[in-house]
Amino acid sequence: MAKTITSTSNPTIVELAKLSNPKIRYSTGLFTVEGEKALEDILNSDTEIKDIFVIEDYDKIDNLPQENLTIASEAVMKKLATSDSVPKIITVAHQKIWDMFDLKEYDRLLLLDGISDPGNMGTLIRSAVAFGFEGILLNGNCVDPYNPKVIRSAAGNFFKIPFAKVANPFILKEFRNYTFIETDLHAIDANQPEHQHLDEKIILVLGSEANGISQDILNIPHENIRIATENVESLNVATAGSIIMYEFSKRF
Repeated sequence: MAKTITSTSNPTIVELAKLSNPKIRYSTGLFTVEGEKALEDILNSDTEIKDIFVIEDYDKIDNLPQENLTIASEAVMKKLATSDSVPKIITVAHQKIWDMFDLKEYDRLLLLDGISDPGNMGTLIRSAVAFGFEGILLNGNCVDPYNPKVIRSAAGNFFKIPFAKVANPFILKEFRNYTFIETDLHAIDANQPEHQHLDEKIILVLGSEANGISQDILNIPHENIRIATENVESLNVATAGSIIMYEFSKRF
């Protein structure tokens, strides 16, 4: 039988509310997602669920997994929520962590270098899934992928692709059997995405709009690409990355 929590000062609620802090997410290995669709996405993945909280007047409770189910007051749900609206369901789950070398079994990888905006990262995750990329490497000062805004921006695709943090960019030399393809607006030898030669194993590198690709990554032998634009100097990284992945996908 599901338990009920109505007080925002309940010790469990106090601790779980701290998961809005990336440091707490990292130390506990937990994260939260909001909404019915997010719970459905988790249930369709191999992500381990810790708790499911539903608002008191939720009328589909019998359709939910009963294990670790808690009925919560609106005040409790609001305390746990990271969005402006009060969700009907909040799921607490265990983060799934891949080692960067786990991704070497895949042929098409995306490397995000210092992508700090959660909306951009979520959009790039969504596009990676849509256009046949199989894993994502995170290097440098990237936003925490378990940031709720990243998960929401990924629009149901967050749990469909593995990602791993690059412990040290020098370790990427172990990926020497991949062709690194990097975006560069100024390289005179840059190809348009539709003309870029694609080897069997590729890593597409995207850097932040503010700082570009870090020098440690630029030092890795690579090929350059850029998108020709009119009337604007450059594109948002999520837009540019999505265009490139789409163009590549036509030849996978």
